Amino acid sequence: MSNHARPEVEIVAVGNELLTGDTLDTNGRFLTRAVEPLGLAPRFKHVAGDREEDVILVLRDAASRADVVFVTGGLGPTEDDLTRKSVARAFDRRLIFHAELVPPIRDYFARAGQEMPPDNERQALLPSGAKPVPNPLGTAPGFILEDGRTSVIVLPGVPREMRAMYEASVHPYLASRFGGGDTWAVRTVMTTGVSESKVNELLGGLLDLSRNPQVGLTASDLGVDLRIRARAASRDAARAMIDALVEEARARLGPAIYSETGEGLEQVVGRLLAERKKTLSIAESCTGGLISERITSVSGSSAYFDRGIVTYSNESKEAMLDVPRPVLIAHGAVSPETACAMAEGIRRSTETDFGLSVTGIAGPTGGTAGKPVGLVYVALAVRGGETRVKEHRFPGDREMVRARSAQAALDLLRLYLTGC
Repeated sequence: MSNHARPEVEIVAVGNELLTGDTLDTNGRFLTRAVEPLGLAPRFKHVAGDREEDVILVLRDAASRADVVFVTGGLGPTEDDLTRKSVARAFDRRLIFHAELVPPIRDYFARAGQEMPPDNERQALLPSGAKPVPNPLGTAPGFILEDGRTSVIVLPGVPREMRAMYEASVHPYLASRFGGGDTWAVRTVMTTGVSESKVNELLGGLLDLSRNPQVGLTASDLGVDLRIRARAASRDAARAMIDALVEEARARLGPAIYSETGEGLEQVVGRLLAERKKTLSIAESCTGGLISERITSVSGSSAYFDRGIVTYSNESKEAMLDVPRPVLIAHGAVSPETACAMAEGIRRSTETDFGLSVTGIAGPTGGTAGKPVGLVYVALAVRGGETRVKEHRFPGDREMVRARSAQAALDLLRLYLTGC
């Protein structure tokens, strides 16, 4: 084991498509988060293309430092799937054919009504000394190879297969191999509507990296997340430490915190609507359906979501939302008056409890000195109550403005539902 307090992890992703950026490596993100509760410390991530010598070089380098080296990808049945051979060469092992691994591969094809191609037998080759990791969702078994102090864990690159194999086989293995010491707990607290620098200012000394728990900040288009890690003798003790820190963060950040469990804002809003037995309809302009897409991404949203309408032109705002033409002429499509009329129109026509609207200038064209790119209005109409409207001026490109506009609209509804 390394000389550091926590066993260290390095991740090697294999594939030309990852090296060129044609495919994003979501496996690395999953693995770094999955090992944290075990007390393992991710240190480096590497990407190697489909060149055997490059993969061998990276593997040997990672194994010289790390207690655990994950390798994802390159376990297919074709000639360019070279991970098995590269691992064997990197650690001076022979490839051994495991006949017992062939029937599960053959059964996979049989369930799809197909015969197994002969090339798939390559997937039964493992470096000598390696222990197979079953793949319940695909054809490629993974394997674990212990080389001295280092555990080399090799998994397919297909995310759903990799995750299923990690949870069923790898996590228990790591817990057994590296368990017995202190336990780590991890929690993500999510904020929106406040900048990273402001969060940093408000949290102050809570961000001191010498503390336990430790707090790290991650900024995105949608807000700033607090990643909290606590170390203690037991899981319950670590969680209690995080609870205390979250309570202090809540006191400092107030309603900017929308989730303390890692839920997305659409999940939080959906839960609040369902608990209160309230219904929602949405009228969108510059977001083009993004808010409705986020709402309906949550299972069970039909219990509270009636419909969403994209009214991009002035004519559609008049015809479908009954926005008065004088309002459009006097104030323009991007104005608090139009946003309010849109929210009230969709709520009135659908007879829902809430009508939510957004209108703005996403850019890069369309802005003026008086109404620049990034100017957005979100409005919330409430059955039997006053309509709320809020102005935002978002920086960034078109995609960023649209994403932040959808987030701001959902947050306007959340704040109302929580009494803020």
